[in-house]
This record gives sequence, C-alpha cells and structure tokens, in this order.
Amino acid sequence: MYFRTILLPLDLNQSQAEASLRKASMKEKISLDFKFHTVNIGTDKIFYGLEDDKDLKFTRLKTSFEFFLPKLIISLSKNSSAKNYRIRPSAISIGIMGLLVFGLFTGLIGIIRETTTLVTFVPFLIIIGIYTLLFLVEINITLRTMNKALSNF
Repeated sequence: MYFRTILLPLDLNQSQAEASLRKASMKEKISLDFKFHTVNIGTDKIFYGLEDDKDLKFTRLKTSFEFFLPKLIISLSKNSSAKNYRIRPSAISIGIMGLLVFGLFTGLIGIIRETTTLVTFVPFLIIIGIYTLLFLVEINITLRTMNKALSNF
C-alpha cells in the first residue's frame, strides 16, 4: 500500500542511489514493519535496511523521543532502470489508521442515529487530528533524511 512515489534526483541513477542508501543503513534481518528499536547514541547510520528479492527497504532510525511517530517504509527497486522510490506506512501504522477510520465511521453512525452526542465525539476527532499531524511530520522528516542520504553520494 504505497501512497507516494518520489523520483530520484536527476544526477543519480538507481545504482548510485542504492549505494548511497546502503552506506547510510544498518542491515536488518527481520521485517522492518515490526522493528521496534531506538538509537540514542551517535552513529553515522540513518536507516535500517532490509534486502529482499525485488527491493531494498529502509526505515528511518529514531531516537527515544520519536517513538510516537508512525513508521514509514521506503522501497527502492533493485531494477537498474528504476528512477524512483516509494513510501508506505508500516503494518502497525496501517492498523492504527484502520482503527481510527473504524471509530470515525461508528461515531458518525452513532451521531446519525442519535446514540452518540457530538460532545463525546470531539475528543476522538482530536485524536485523529493529532495522529494525522504526526504522520505528516514523519513524512517530512523521512523525506529530508532521504534527501540527506542521497546527497551524500
């Protein structure tokens, strides 16, 4: 469920981008969707990386202060003609979004049926707004981190 595709900078081809991202990554052996580890000490690495048959997948290293931000997975195709990378939320972020959408749907049905009042629904809307804001912040941080990694080639 990739929601954003971003072109590589014009001065980089796929193999250069791959080399740059590999250099900036710590290798992982388990799925990045369920990787829960923070790094609080100085390191020159900025991503966790996982290689499979078709793609290289990366997720941003986070500090313990950033644990509450949703996790994004970046996918770079191993195909040498690829000119972009894709971003998707992790499985847990998708699950949280699903629960929030389900709660929004049931809350709206409750308001329509008049079993729920708007006053009890407002805190839930605030939670959805906060999660959306955190998601947008993580997208912005991830894109800046990717640009930093790709510009170091």
